[in-house]
Amino acid sequence: ERVVGPFLQRSSMELASPGIETLGTMLQNCDSQRTSDFLQTLAVCHTVKLDEDGMLIAESPDELALVQAVADAGFAFVGRHMLGADVVHTVHGPSGSKDHVVAQLLGFTSDRKRMSVVCPAENGEAVVLTKGADSTICGLLAETLPLAAQHALDTFAKQGYRTLVIARRRITADDYSDWTCRWQQANAALSGRQELLDELAREAETHLEYLGITAVEDRLQDGVPETVASLREAGIRVWVLTGDKVETAVEIAKSCRLFAEDSHILQAVETSSASETISCLTINSVENVVPKSLSMVLDGLSVSHMLAGAESRAALYKLAARAESCVCCRLSPMQKRNLVELIHEQDPRSITLSIGDGANDVPMIQGAHIGVGIRGKEGSAAVQASDFSIGQFKFLANLLFCHGRKSYRRVATFLCFFMYKSVVLGWSYIIYAHVVRFAGKLSYPEGLDMIFNPITSCAVVVVMATDFDCEDMEAARSPSLYRPGLERAYMNICEFSKWMILATVQGVLAWTLPMALLTTHKQRREQEREYWEASFTAFTIVVIIIHLRLLVVARKHARLLGLAIIVLEVAAYVPAVAFLATQQGALGENLYGVPQRILENISPKEIGPLLCVVVVPYLALLVDLMISFIFPCFVNSIRKLRG
Repeated sequence: ERVVGPFLQRSSMELASPGIETLGTMLQNCDSQRTSDFLQTLAVCHTVKLDEDGMLIAESPDELALVQAVADAGFAFVGRHMLGADVVHTVHGPSGSKDHVVAQLLGFTSDRKRMSVVCPAENGEAVVLTKGADSTICGLLAETLPLAAQHALDTFAKQGYRTLVIARRRITADDYSDWTCRWQQANAALSGRQELLDELAREAETHLEYLGITAVEDRLQDGVPETVASLREAGIRVWVLTGDKVETAVEIAKSCRLFAEDSHILQAVETSSASETISCLTINSVENVVPKSLSMVLDGLSVSHMLAGAESRAALYKLAARAESCVCCRLSPMQKRNLVELIHEQDPRSITLSIGDGANDVPMIQGAHIGVGIRGKEGSAAVQASDFSIGQFKFLANLLFCHGRKSYRRVATFLCFFMYKSVVLGWSYIIYAHVVRFAGKLSYPEGLDMIFNPITSCAVVVVMATDFDCEDMEAARSPSLYRPGLERAYMNICEFSKWMILATVQGVLAWTLPMALLTTHKQRREQEREYWEASFTAFTIVVIIIHLRLLVVARKHARLLGLAIIVLEVAAYVPAVAFLATQQGALGENLYGVPQRILENISPKEIGPLLCVVVVPYLALLVDLMISFIFPCFVNSIRKLRG
């Protein structure tokens, strides 16, 4: 019942650590058999394999660490082979090599929270070797867990270690024969097979004898505390959903700066109802607590109560929304997903991101809007189920603050710009349709409509793909720059309205001024030669206005590539028009000879078209600057009145 020290550590000089020396002493005194059984159980109860080079391969890094640790203590797992339908684990111990037949493997699942192997003996008896979470194994023990072991579990949990309880059960020959027969029948069942196997596994894993406990340090990756602090500074609410014990999760949360030093922590652990959970989270009158210093801790039982009803679900969200950070412990994979979906349900405008590295994080990753998988020792299940994959947790800061922030601004501006340019052109159709009383006449020559999208789309793609407002290093150092994304600053009703108002004003100016200055009402109605000259002038103005707007919205429009693309696209308009103006067919019938006539007739008395092309875009640019200045002031005034 004594607690063995840190025997998992390996000395850099390949010398035995103090923990291994302690184990050696225990193997030589009165505790030798108990210690030997404990270590042999760890050497046998696992799913570790050896590759061709003799290296250990495991599904879980914790399982691999335990097998390596008992090997350092003198009980080395050296291989496995088949013996008929059974698997044989070979363990090399102080007294030599020994084969352990594993007839049945009762695998680990997130619901069972334990795994067992059934090892039959030559006399027909069998022993069940089990390891699992203390919350599960303690309820399966024949006797109460020793006080020393319980104290050790609490101590390890407070230090942030992940603990397991090791136990076993001896089965008589008759009982094992009967159990094996039913196991084989359950395996052959055509319906309800898994339920039958689970029931037999529960039957075998009862009245267990306590052997010992293990504690594995789950070390934080480099940069985790700094990354979590950056996320909180950016205004992102951080929730930790884990299967660890409450004490372990709280210590990890503190070590990674999830909880501030002055944070007021509310806990709801092992509650019996939703009302009790709510009372635990609202006790001590937290109204006087600064919201930014409030944190919450819940366990799986409390979460299950809160998720059971609609009212309690809403209450849980309201309570959690007050907290800057939240830790939920002892959760199953589906509970993790249910909590993520709770956010969607209660706040449809919220955007959730789940990040994990293990198979038990897959439901949570799939339930979020954005799933991020960390490729590590826990396998590739999380990576395969995710939208993005990163090598370490600290890279999440680059993903959000650099790539995510730039992508949001670029995509939002890109979408607004595409709708803007269509509305600018569309107002000419609307106005002219009223002039001709919806007679179905063309506003622009056929060829100009055809080249509009190609001549106004390429530049915005290149400019938005290369445009940036600050360097990545600066964005990573300043998490506050991420807040416009959280506030939807570039894509919201107000911002979209500003774009549409601007498009309306500029579209009306681009059409009405050339028409009013260069044509009469009769010429517009009958589409005489002067009308097509004014129409061509208006279209040219629209193209110029759209590209001027692109220069305004581009944060770094002076970049050589972006500026060159804009100039090239505007310049490409000239040969395109020149080609269409020489076509007498349907493609350029109304445009034929129009540019030539405008250029030939330019004189001090006939400077109207050229004057419109020069003056109207600058009027539109002035309107752009005025709206960009006045509109935010108007929106802020409305918000103040509402507040």
